[in-house]
Amino acid sequence: MGIVFGRLARTWRFLCDHIMGNLTGGSKRQPTGSIKDDNESSKKPHRFKVGDRVACNTDDGWQEGEVIALDYREDEWPKTSKPAPYQVLLDEGKKVYAPRDDDELIVAVGKQPKEPWHVKLARELRSSRTEAAYPPVALHKQLFKAPMSEVSTWFIPEFLDALAGWTSSQDVGKIDVSALPGVRCEAPGVVSFNCLTHEFCDMLLAEANNYQKSGFPQRAPNSMNNYGLVLNEIGLKSTFDTVLKNVILGIGARLFGDDETRETHLHGEKLYTQDWGGSTLSSHHTFIVRYRPDEDRYLDMHVDECDVTFNFGLTDADGFEGSDLAFCGMFADSNHRKHLHTYKHVKGRCVVHSGKRRHGALNIKAGERASLIMWTRSDSFRWTPAYNKMWGGGSVKGKEDGPPDRVCLSETHDRDYDKWMRTFGSVASM
Repeated sequence: MGIVFGRLARTWRFLCDHIMGNLTGGSKRQPTGSIKDDNESSKKPHRFKVGDRVACNTDDGWQEGEVIALDYREDEWPKTSKPAPYQVLLDEGKKVYAPRDDDELIVAVGKQPKEPWHVKLARELRSSRTEAAYPPVALHKQLFKAPMSEVSTWFIPEFLDALAGWTSSQDVGKIDVSALPGVRCEAPGVVSFNCLTHEFCDMLLAEANNYQKSGFPQRAPNSMNNYGLVLNEIGLKSTFDTVLKNVILGIGARLFGDDETRETHLHGEKLYTQDWGGSTLSSHHTFIVRYRPDEDRYLDMHVDECDVTFNFGLTDADGFEGSDLAFCGMFADSNHRKHLHTYKHVKGRCVVHSGKRRHGALNIKAGERASLIMWTRSDSFRWTPAYNKMWGGGSVKGKEDGPPDRVCLSETHDRDYDKWMRTFGSVASM
């Protein structure tokens, strides 16, 4: 799925934040969002005072509660970040904080909007306790709450060897990116490598198929894909917490981490990656998507609601025709609608990129393709001025370098799509 640009952009961004799991846990659940302005809290007074009844947009939908503190801070937040305008005690007993004084996050009781379909379905799925009920009847029970000893068997030995220096010392600088098996710089800011065993790919797909036939409740994996499965919601969140903490975090740091840990070149070629919080990735939304000619045929151009995207091929390349992944420029860059590369998915291979790079899946012509996708994000990085400048209210959209490339047009997001469609024709036919 992607961010809806224009007048719905910010609403959608905040709503999508709420489906992300929190790896670090804790008692505080937050209605999250990017910082619009580092000085925003000093520019206007608070709309609510301590004791006011409010409704907060949380990961469980709009919930009512009472404001218990103003200008709230947590100890681990960067000193340069602004405080959250409100801390709220929800009626159910949880404490949350609203990082912005905004109607999309916090309103007076009775003013909350009707729940979007995907938020309602996600809340109903959580309330059904599917994550506890399904694992006992799962096809492959070893997938659930898997320890690292089990998780390590899902990755090819050459990939684990490349991470061994980091896993033994916790020094991420000891990961040699060039040692990742079959590693390639596909395009500026886009890197791929071999990692998953084919046996694990088959096992995960079999489990997804088993769940979909089980009669348990299910929903679309995101707002743009209709076919697939949210793995976090069927009992696999803790398993992929382990994957993130012990496997993915190291790759994220080396490719999209801070200046001290990020690799800048591969085989003498500049990577053109940026710091997107890869050194502190802390949460994930993990799901499977599926494409078939009679189901989802393609995926419109978009950016992801995450900081770093890991996309793993699960199906044999000879089992489908088409459905290649097209990459364009970064959000807000002058070349964001210029085509950079078309990537063909390979079973067991992972392609990594910033979530804010425009990309989409081309038309599938035959067969079926499935991918495992981990949207990862750094909750601490999202509070920094750097994030605000790159994605939040401080970002500035560059003037485009000439007309867009046809493949980079987005029917969902581009206001001038109809204009260019008359010139190029429908992107869906590609």
